[in-house]
Order: sequence, then structure tokens, then C-alpha cells
Amino acid sequence: MDGCVRWCVQFTFNLMAKNIMSMDPGEEETERLRLEYITFMKGVVSAPLNFPGTAYWKALKSRATILGVIERKMEERLEKMNKEASSMEEDDLLGWAMKQSNLSKEQILDLLLSLLFAGHETSSMALALAIFFLEGCPKAVEELREEHLEIARRQKLRGECKLSWEDYKEMVFTQCVINETLRLGNVVRFLHRKVIRDVHYNGYDIPSGWKILPVLAAVHLDSSLYEDPSSFNPWRWKGNASGVAQNSNFMPYGGGTRLCAGSELAKLEMAIFLHHLVLNFRWELAEPDQAFVYPFVDFP
Repeated sequence: MDGCVRWCVQFTFNLMAKNIMSMDPGEEETERLRLEYITFMKGVVSAPLNFPGTAYWKALKSRATILGVIERKMEERLEKMNKEASSMEEDDLLGWAMKQSNLSKEQILDLLLSLLFAGHETSSMALALAIFFLEGCPKAVEELREEHLEIARRQKLRGECKLSWEDYKEMVFTQCVINETLRLGNVVRFLHRKVIRDVHYNGYDIPSGWKILPVLAAVHLDSSLYEDPSSFNPWRWKGNASGVAQNSNFMPYGGGTRLCAGSELAKLEMAIFLHHLVLNFRWELAEPDQAFVYPFVDFP
């Protein structure tokens, strides 16, 4: 699975780089940025020991390099705009932030770096976990394939080769697979929150200013909420493919006012990926494997 994870990481990074800064896959600059980003990720949750050779020190250097690339992209666009006396035409997030928002240069840099982080690591691991779980559940693969074969037949009748929004809404079992992957995989295992006022909860007093870590995995793997919670069973979501569960029992993207802004985009990305996967590939594990958490979800 390690090779699969690396491929998913590369796939999702290229997708984010293209949509955020119009950087094409395969280009030398895109690949260099991806490698810097991997170094940055390894140091995000490392011990903050800032001396040469540590993961934290390397991450700080990579962060500076990544911000330098983004800043250079901004300067190139401004120079082009001034020379041609025309508006920027790039249809990406950087172009929108420079044209439509009131954000400062520093805020744009922080926004783009944050979105590369949020939209890349979680989605790539979710895709890898879907491949892993489905390989162990041939019945789910077959039902998934039947659903997408029907969608492909409708495309052919329409004389189209691209998925439509109506096609996406027909991916009912696909959403079940996505929900179960996110529940069992728990890509985001906990959240960071700061208490803004004194709270009394379940017999405990939590003072204002304290940090709390809601552990989503504890809910998703609770046998009182999910029957046989350690089993991959996408059919448990039949009739509730939207993933909306009562009592906040399903929170892969958090909840409330802090619900992940990219949750629907992430599910759309996974659905399109699964569409092409089941229609064009058959796969099996090259050797026994199992996901682990250290502290992010990964494979040995």
C-alpha cells in the first residue's frame, strides 16, 4: 500500500496545485514544490526542536521555500498585468484572491499554504484507504462497478464523455463507500479546540482558556453507535448516503460552525476518482498490510 499512498499523494497534490496556482503536473517546478511539501508535512506535528537536522527545522525551511514559490507566482502575475494593462485571466484560487478579495499579501500566502495542507493530505489518505478497504470487500467493488457502469451507459446515450452533476447525484452507493471509508479510516482523528467560556459537561467543569481535543475516532468506532464498528460495511449507510447522522455520530469533517468548508468538494473528488478506478482497473494487495496512526494515518 505504500506505493499506492505515494501515488494518491502525488495525484491530490497535482490537483490542488493546478486549481490553486495553475501549476501543471509533471513540470519540474511542480515536482520540486511537492517534495518540499512532503518535508513540511513531516515536521508539522514533530517536536519543536529548531536546530539543524531535526524534522521541525527542515519543515521551517520547506515552509519558507513554499511561501517563496507562491510569492513569486503573485509577483509574476502582477508584472504581467502591469505590462499588458489587462486583468489576470488565470481561473484559479490565486487569481481570485488577487482580483476579488481584500486580503493582504501575507494573508493570501497563508491562505494558499493552508489550503495546500488541508486539501492534500486528508484527501490522498482517504483515497488510499478506499482502495485498501475495497480490496478486502469484493462484494462492495462489484456493486460499485455496477453503479458506475450504469452511469457510463447513460453518458454514452447522451453522447457525452464527461461526468455531469446529475451523474454525481446518482452515485448513491458510492457515497455509502465514501462514508464508511471516512468512518472506519478516521483520516482526521481529533480536532483542536479552545474553550471560550466555562463549560459544564457530563459532570466535568472545563474552564475558559483550556484546550480540548474531541476524538472523532472514539465516536466512529463506538459499538453502541455502530454495529460491528471495526468492519468495513458500506451498506450500513443505505438510506442515509448523505452521511447526516443524528446526535453528531458521524463527524469526519467536524461539525457546527467549524464544519470543514471543503467537505463536499472532498467527497466529489473521491467519487470521481472511484468512478474511474472501478471502470478501468482491478487490483489486489501485493502483500498483507494494515493502516496505523503515527500520528497521522499511514501505511508501513
